[in-house]
Amino acid sequence: MTTTRLLNNQHIELVLYRKTLLEYRIMKNFKPKAWLLPQPVVIIGTYDADGTPNAMNAAWAGQWDMNEIMISLGSHATTENLNRCPDFTVSFATVETMVSADYVGIVSGKKVKDKIEKAGWKSTKGENVEAPVFSCFPMTMECRIKEKLFESETGFYLIGEIVNIVCDETYLAEDGKPDVEKMNIISFDPIHNGYIALGKRVGNAFHDGTALK
Repeated sequence: MTTTRLLNNQHIELVLYRKTLLEYRIMKNFKPKAWLLPQPVVIIGTYDADGTPNAMNAAWAGQWDMNEIMISLGSHATTENLNRCPDFTVSFATVETMVSADYVGIVSGKKVKDKIEKAGWKSTKGENVEAPVFSCFPMTMECRIKEKLFESETGFYLIGEIVNIVCDETYLAEDGKPDVEKMNIISFDPIHNGYIALGKRVGNAFHDGTALK
């Protein structure tokens, strides 16, 4: 057998081997974990009793209904603030705010009173809620608690009504709506405790799938 023929046969075998791996991938099992993907990095803004702006970092959050969101909250200074006043804001952490967003999730407002100042954030009071809007985030939802579920000493599940949404005009698309692709939003990687930047737009929802009809 010539060298060329031998190489061709080896190439064919390699292609068939790779095809077999793709068709019969080996899957590994894991015990139940909080690995729902992707997970957001939301910043919950509230006011302390003395009017000091406060914020925390949360990942267990999502859309509950058309005009409502859900957040799983433990026992935090934010939780205490929400028990006193139902208003809050929700912003979305970005590549540019990653370090400070992580900081407000690490440090408790119960122990560090000026953590917003240390984070370098500036805020104004929301126009529709008694809660701070931090200027460093592209988009912020002004919200109000509608319901608390499974409330206990360790926290509760918050159902919040979206009262209003504010977006920096820098991050608007040509149609006048917020452009997510411009925002450099990050998501939380619960498997390796990291932050991942969202990528580019890859398709059109409720449209591209019609090609398979």
